[in-house]
Amino acid sequence: SDSFAASQDSSKKITSSNEIDETSVNDQAPLQLPPVNPNNVNKDIKTLKFGEAMKLDEMGPIIINTDGTTRRIDNWDILTEREQEVTWRRIKKRNAERRKMLEEKDNAQKKAERKFVKTKMCAPKPGSSASVGNK
Repeated sequence: SDSFAASQDSSKKITSSNEIDETSVNDQAPLQLPPVNPNNVNKDIKTLKFGEAMKLDEMGPIIINTDGTTRRIDNWDILTEREQEVTWRRIKKRNAERRKMLEEKDNAQKKAERKFVKTKMCAPKPGSSASVGNK
């Protein structure tokens, strides 16, 4: 019916030909957050200032996987305090081993790339006098 076609949404206007009138969308002011009252700050919420570090120990340790990706323990919050202590120690040791292995792998790859670039730069160009005389 015509009354439906003439009805208006809060952000869009539907015309009788079912076309959306975008002018009403563009005319609206953007939504904004209310101003913060400095006297009403929740002391339980941790704040972080630029350049500061924050430990998230309550979330558990970050595990380094063998491929270098990271993850966390899903059930950390239900482990007992003793289980968490043992887990921290084991993961700390394993992460150190994996980090060392990944660094060695990365260094070997960088060394191989440098060697490849060096040999490619030093190789005689096809058709040059160095490559013709050595046949």
